[in-house]
Amino acid sequence: MRRLNREDRHLLLGIITVLIVGFLVFWPTDYYRISPGIAKNLEPMVEVKAKSYPIKGEIMLTAVSMREARLFDYLYIKLFNPQLIELRPKPEGIDMKEYAEVMLEMMKESQLKAKAVALKQAGYDPKITGEGVKVVKVLEEGDAYGKLQEGDIIVAVDDKPVHLVTETVDKIRNREMGQGVEVTVKRGDTKKTYNLKTLPLQEESENPSIGVLITPYNREYKLPIDIEINAGKIGGPSAGGMFTLEIYNRLVPEDITHGLKIAGTGTIDLDGRIGKIDGIQQKIAAAKKEGAKIFFVPKGNADKAQEMKVSGIKLVVVENIKEIIAYLKEEHLDL
Repeated sequence: MRRLNREDRHLLLGIITVLIVGFLVFWPTDYYRISPGIAKNLEPMVEVKAKSYPIKGEIMLTAVSMREARLFDYLYIKLFNPQLIELRPKPEGIDMKEYAEVMLEMMKESQLKAKAVALKQAGYDPKITGEGVKVVKVLEEGDAYGKLQEGDIIVAVDDKPVHLVTETVDKIRNREMGQGVEVTVKRGDTKKTYNLKTLPLQEESENPSIGVLITPYNREYKLPIDIEINAGKIGGPSAGGMFTLEIYNRLVPEDITHGLKIAGTGTIDLDGRIGKIDGIQQKIAAAKKEGAKIFFVPKGNADKAQEMKVSGIKLVVVENIKEIIAYLKEEHLDL
């Protein structure tokens, strides 16, 4: 057998190195890589087709960066535990295209609620109604498996009627992990009630779940002013509070931004409540990078947010949109 000369050995070593690097960089894992994402001004995304008022400052939504973790990402994060970069397991039993569609639908519904709440705060009388939410998939990992069925219409949570997707999600998430939840569904001509246990469907997730994917059912809305929102491919309901603030500030003469960059996160309920979200620390980091001076934190995320030692940006914990508006209306903000 011919012995390799120096040039051949170097070539072979180069090929092996390229293969190893390619394996590390391109080999997929069962995780997502979560890191600080974007903080974007909402002004270009929102069009109010009525008399509106200029805004000197900026109101920004925030979002995490999420992409499929490759083997290199997995090893790097596990070995070095970099700040604000983490791994999150992919949800099992969910087609990611279907999941993305659900997230876009939740964003759309969140925008509808933001319009309604902002209009109500500005003195109008908007209406959004629905007849519950439809179960489109039951996940094996959740406690709903074997109990709820695809096609069921969830009409009540804890014996209180629900009408919209984000409303239903918030009612389930607004409890301690492992706590029970009573879910009433309409199945054909009958109603059935199930006592289900909330579980984390992803490792280290802070959001309780019963393990179903849902979509709107017979949703209708009547708004006195036409408002269009285009957020592109950003999904999920977590920008609801900031969309509400942006629309409200356009509808009233007083610019409550005080010329500042203002960011935040949190879902919005039709009653104006701001709900907790995922990735609070990454979102604060993104807002700080873009120069935000104030960041509104949902009360449900307060502990996690306050673990961060950040300067130059004030974290304000809130429970509802009225608290956000009242804080910004102060003549002298405590910055």
